[in-house]
Amino acid sequence: PNRLEGADYMASVGREVECCPRSYMMESVDSESKHSYIGSFLQPPDKLKSAFADLRPKSVINCPPNNQALVAALKTLQEKIHRLEIERIQAENDLNCLSREAAQYRRALEQESNEKNIVHQELMEEKKDVSVPLRVAQSRCSLLEKQLDYMRNMMLKAELEKKLVLEQQTHLQKEDDQNQMELCAKLEKLEVLEKQCWTLISTQKTAEEKIKHLEQKLLEEQHQRKLIQDKAAQLQTGLEMNRILLSSLSPEKEVKKKSRKKKVLKNNSTMKRTQTSFQGGMLPFVAGKVSIVSL
Repeated sequence: PNRLEGADYMASVGREVECCPRSYMMESVDSESKHSYIGSFLQPPDKLKSAFADLRPKSVINCPPNNQALVAALKTLQEKIHRLEIERIQAENDLNCLSREAAQYRRALEQESNEKNIVHQELMEEKKDVSVPLRVAQSRCSLLEKQLDYMRNMMLKAELEKKLVLEQQTHLQKEDDQNQMELCAKLEKLEVLEKQCWTLISTQKTAEEKIKHLEQKLLEEQHQRKLIQDKAAQLQTGLEMNRILLSSLSPEKEVKKKSRKKKVLKNNSTMKRTQTSFQGGMLPFVAGKVSIVSL
């Protein structure tokens, strides 16, 4: 039964180690360090219990030789405990080093603060000594700043005026260009109008020449009409004289007279037709002359 209880205890310990190895290892380290004179980080030597002498030696569990798994688990636990002890010692050494470095850093900070205080006092003394020239320099600086502001304002005004002048120049240049374009357009229009005027003048001259030519033709036609009318009047008078002569002839020739009268009547009718045609603007064809058609 004792062996069985020991085996169950070791199995439960192994399961706890597998489930939460870190917590179990820390507890084991603390439990081991409780019974040591050195102590640990959680329980230093000054906080150890006074009943340290009441510790009783634990009974060593006799493991059966055939239970190799328990032996291996115990060995791994012992190795882990040994490793944790080494890490604890190393951590204590690191803490000691850190405490020493912190003390050195504190001393260095105190020394630096003392040096700063000394430097501050020296600066205050120097400020007291240099306060008067500093005031003078500050007044000069303020005057110079005012002068600089005035000059800056003047420069800004000059730049603005320059921009305005440039804008006016560009505007005037644009207006000049527009005027030049308008002048060019007007000159082109004038050239076109001059060409049209010259063409109109040439057409007017040709028209005047045609009118003169037509007037000359009209005068010639009027002259021709007068000549034809004179000839017709001469023929009419000749016919009347012939009729008078025929009436004075013997009655034997009445038949001839009648025939002649018919011819005369025919001639008179033809002459009347020619006169009406002259009055209407139609001219007969005359041998040796060309009838001029009015344009």
